[in-house]
Amino acid sequence: MTRHAREAVSLAVATALGEAALYALVITDWSQVGGMVLVFAFLIGPPLFVALLAWRRRTHPVRSRVLFGLAVVIAVGGLSVLGFDLYRFGTDPQFRQTPNMHGLIVPMVQWGAIGVVWFWLVVQEAREKRAANKPGQPPVALK
Repeated sequence: MTRHAREAVSLAVATALGEAALYALVITDWSQVGGMVLVFAFLIGPPLFVALLAWRRRTHPVRSRVLFGLAVVIAVGGLSVLGFDLYRFGTDPQFRQTPNMHGLIVPMVQWGAIGVVWFWLVVQEAREKRAANKPGQPPVALK
C-alpha cells in the first residue's frame, strides 16, 4: 500500500465522521429520525466511496496520489461549509429558524467531483487493459 493510499483512506474516513458530527450539531428537530438517517447516509457516502476507491487502487502510486488529492478537496470543501454552518448556527439566531440545505448540497457537489475522477480512473484502466491484451500477444494479468 502506498503512503498516499493509506492517507487517502484515513482522511476520507475522518471526513465522513467529521461531516456527520458537524451536521448533527446543527440539527434542531430530531423528531423524524428516519429522514435524518437518509440524509446522514447521503452525507457520509462520498468520503466513504473515496476511501473505497483509494483502497482498491492502493498499489498504483499515480492513482493513489490522485485519490489523495480528491480526498483533500472533499475534506476541505465539506468540512469548511458544514463548519461555517455550525458557526452561524451558534452566532446567528435567524440562521436557526431558516431551513438549511447544505447537508444535501455538499454531498451532491462531492458526488460530482468523485464522478469525474472515477470516470477518469475507469477510462485509464480500460486503456491499460486493452493495451495489455492486444491481438497476437498472450493475455497479461494486470495488478
